[in-house]
Amino acid sequence: MQDSRTDAGLLPKYVNKKDYGETPEYLRTRNALVEDAQASYEAYVEEQRLAGEMNSVQEQEREEVLRGLKKHWQELHHQYLGLSVVTDTLPKKARKERLETEMKTLEHDIEMIQAHKSIYITPSGAMPAQ
Repeated sequence: MQDSRTDAGLLPKYVNKKDYGETPEYLRTRNALVEDAQASYEAYVEEQRLAGEMNSVQEQEREEVLRGLKKHWQELHHQYLGLSVVTDTLPKKARKERLETEMKTLEHDIEMIQAHKSIYITPSGAMPAQ
């Protein structure tokens, strides 16, 4: 005999399934693929670093670059706030657009540096061969 509360939808039926609470197979497979990709990337980076084609940026240098980017953004923002409200001439429009573009680029760079603790660079500045 079934409970009338279950038939009425008052009690969830899915909690009675035998696989309730287990991670689905497709997620286990995807997580395994992500872990394999991360491991192969880390092996590649380590190989390039040992070959002398990549160097990691020290934490102190990373923080210094981040401070410099933020300071430059603040200077641009100060200039931006000093612009007149009415941009009626072409030079005013061009200056405003240039400042906005530079600030947006700096914001993107700051976010990238903040998001990644490990930063690798090549000695010549070029991308290493794959």
